[in-house]
Amino acid sequence: MHIIQTPLFDFEGFIAKRGEDRLTLVLEAIPAEKLIIALEKEHWTGRKGYSVRGMWSALIAGVLYGCSSIAEVARLLKNNRDVRLVCGFAKDNLPGEDALGRFLKKLTAHEELIEECFAALVEKLRQVLPGFGAKLAVDATDIEAYSNGHRKSPSDPDASWGVKEAKTGSPTGKEKDLYRWFGYKLHLIVDALYELPIAFTVTPANESDTNQMEPLLKKAELDKPEYQPEAVIADKGYDSKENCLAIFKDVHAAPIIPLIEKPGFESPDICNAKGTPTCGCGLEMVYWGRDGKYLKYRCPDVLGKAKCRCRFPCTASSYGYVLKLPVMKEDSRRHVPVPHETKKWVRLYRMRTAVERVNSRAKDLLGLRKITLRGIAKVTLRSLLSLLVMLAAAVSMAERHRLKEVRTLVG
Repeated sequence: MHIIQTPLFDFEGFIAKRGEDRLTLVLEAIPAEKLIIALEKEHWTGRKGYSVRGMWSALIAGVLYGCSSIAEVARLLKNNRDVRLVCGFAKDNLPGEDALGRFLKKLTAHEELIEECFAALVEKLRQVLPGFGAKLAVDATDIEAYSNGHRKSPSDPDASWGVKEAKTGSPTGKEKDLYRWFGYKLHLIVDALYELPIAFTVTPANESDTNQMEPLLKKAELDKPEYQPEAVIADKGYDSKENCLAIFKDVHAAPIIPLIEKPGFESPDICNAKGTPTCGCGLEMVYWGRDGKYLKYRCPDVLGKAKCRCRFPCTASSYGYVLKLPVMKEDSRRHVPVPHETKKWVRLYRMRTAVERVNSRAKDLLGLRKITLRGIAKVTLRSLLSLLVMLAAAVSMAERHRLKEVRTLVG
């Protein structure tokens, strides 16, 4: 069954606004003063260049208008009068493709300052959006390199080959059901309610998704008490003992990750593959809530969930047989704070699709689908700018309308 989940922040609705209005709102929301001052202090050789603020505004405009190359940004300035006015350029004095490319290269040396802008916007959203960061979703998406990976020496030496199951593939895992690409991966943590990014990393495409969970959690600074979420949601590609323990012990959240059930797997203990204990009759016991640091299960026969076929009852008590399992101690994958068989687990896991929609917006609306940059430094910068614009749009709407417009955009 396909679940349609409407976000509280409608980014598509923001994109539908008038172009100059969108650009002005985004530029005003990004706290880029420290970055601009640092760029202006650099020694520029040759003739007097273009305004640093104008060049920065032009690149942000290129992201907002979905430009996939520097050449498209130059054409945008030439053909769009409103964008020129917002950026502060005259029609007879516009930066060309070379000037914009050099400015982009300079920005790669100031990635840390742009990351500070990103973190400041996330912090602002924590203040203005109720419940922001309470439920997080994690996933990775492909970014194709601007290079031919089949050549002996590709023009992008940082890129690599990646592979994942195609959406139309079958469970057999045959070669024809796999999707391969040459490039990078964008790993994201997003707020599952508002569908906004919180932290990200970019790696070569051959990097495993599961190995990026802990670095993402650390980058998001979720170990701070005021930032700790209720749940961290991911697909089964992140299923590992290390990831579950990192989410539970470091972040103090519930890991909502499906288990990888291998064919022919037989549980070595009283629990099934999902961690639900079974009674002596072979019936799955019923989860009855938490008892401190333990998961409490009761007899299904007493609760009317199943009919016991045993000749003798497990206990003479009218309350029925009770079993308690320690949370995240003996089996950190199966005995999680929110058991896999509960309705709450299912409800939380349905929110995982939020990260897929954020990936889609970053690629289709903000130009990451087909980039023309080479090298992981420039690809990381371009990804950062796309996510920065997304956050700035949310901050501008939340601040100017005091959440009213964000809330009323829910369909």
